[in-house]
Amino acid sequence: MKAVVIGSMNMDFTMDVDHLPSKGETVPAVRLRTSPGGKGLNQAVALARLGAEVLMVGAVGNDASGKVLLGNLPKDRIPDFAIKTVDDSTGNAFITVDSQGNNTIVVYPGANYKLDMHWVESFKGEIESADFVVLQMEIPVETVIASIELAHNLNTKVVLNPAPALPLPDYVYTMVDLVIPNETELALLTGESNIVEGARKLLQMGANAVVVTLGSEGCFYKDANHEISVEGFKVNAIDSTAAGDAFIGGLLTALGRHEDIGTAMKFANAVGAITVTRPGAQESIPTYEEVEEFLRRREA
Repeated sequence: MKAVVIGSMNMDFTMDVDHLPSKGETVPAVRLRTSPGGKGLNQAVALARLGAEVLMVGAVGNDASGKVLLGNLPKDRIPDFAIKTVDDSTGNAFITVDSQGNNTIVVYPGANYKLDMHWVESFKGEIESADFVVLQMEIPVETVIASIELAHNLNTKVVLNPAPALPLPDYVYTMVDLVIPNETELALLTGESNIVEGARKLLQMGANAVVVTLGSEGCFYKDANHEISVEGFKVNAIDSTAAGDAFIGGLLTALGRHEDIGTAMKFANAVGAITVTRPGAQESIPTYEEVEEFLRRREA
């Protein structure tokens, strides 16, 4: 299975705290970690570790963080020729994680906001030959929309993770094969707090299918004819930072193996469950073999 991920690349600065600070509160961190991140790169790494052939289309700055991000790509067999180096800081994410694994994230986009359509169009051939093009919302919205249009016109399936949740014209959703929000993003996009109604509204806006991630509760799928809920796996969560990105990698690699949607959702839940039991973003994402072993143990 081949995937092209068009999205963000960040250096994450993660602080472990006893509890997340409230407004005006200062809390001490017990540990500071730096690691590669960004929703786009996280999803690319998840896809690669789970067996997909991946091209990452993104941008980094001409700085130390950018060099680290580029240097890490070979570990997951991701080529660097589609990464643009620009005169700006590499994107940064500042993350706090509490003792229950909950987090808050502040992102400085930096180089990510210089990922333009002229650069994306350089990889038209790779997009056309891919099974999926995967996008998020941490790059310019104009690039997101134009990339969706390009992939759709090339008959490549489009997957949109609308994170952070930003309004898009309804016509954009008509070109999206699968929208994957979490429940907060779904509510922001649709104005619906009920998951079923929110998913129905996305379909009415034009999306072909919707998968809503529900954290430890699992996930929910809806298209014009089906509704499917799959429970999550109960684990001891310590850091949820990249769980949604890992879930997306799991879902798409399973669909790429022609699994049915219910089986793919279960596999994706397992990927997310393993991820939250480990600290960090990309370093927490499991391999295909680890997921298979996790599922074997759960089914024994």
